[in-house]
Amino acid sequence: MEPPTFTITRRVEFHETDAAGLMHFSNFYRWMEVCEHEWFRSAGLAMMDVSADGVRRGWPRRHASCDFLRPLRCGDLVRVRAASAEVGASSLTYDFVFEKNRAGRWTEVAHGRMTTVHVRQDSTGRMEAESTPAAVRAVFTGAVPDQSRPL
Repeated sequence: MEPPTFTITRRVEFHETDAAGLMHFSNFYRWMEVCEHEWFRSAGLAMMDVSADGVRRGWPRRHASCDFLRPLRCGDLVRVRAASAEVGASSLTYDFVFEKNRAGRWTEVAHGRMTTVHVRQDSTGRMEAESTPAAVRAVFTGAVPDQSRPL
């Protein structure tokens, strides 16, 4: 069975480029996070919440990496595809593929990986891992259909 996926499409903006006119590497990490957040939103899931007793829950990053294969420039149309690589007891791991549209053909320009951990944070700021919620598990194991959409 294929892992669940989610895709966003966007253009490289001028402010995302460096002095050489290339998309700054840090934006690949931002776009991975945007894709993740859009996937959660499309499934009706919250990335962060606060319970009535003040306990915060969220998904801080444990690991992020990205390999850059080809440059992106201002105006390039880019597709970011996330795949659910692993759903752990308290973590999610995603694989990302960045593709640039060149003359109607999509070409891979980068790929990344990110692992997040579901945590609860009490009023003192102490965080501890907490089980992956059933609704999140359902989306990222494929029990819920793909909700991809362009931005």
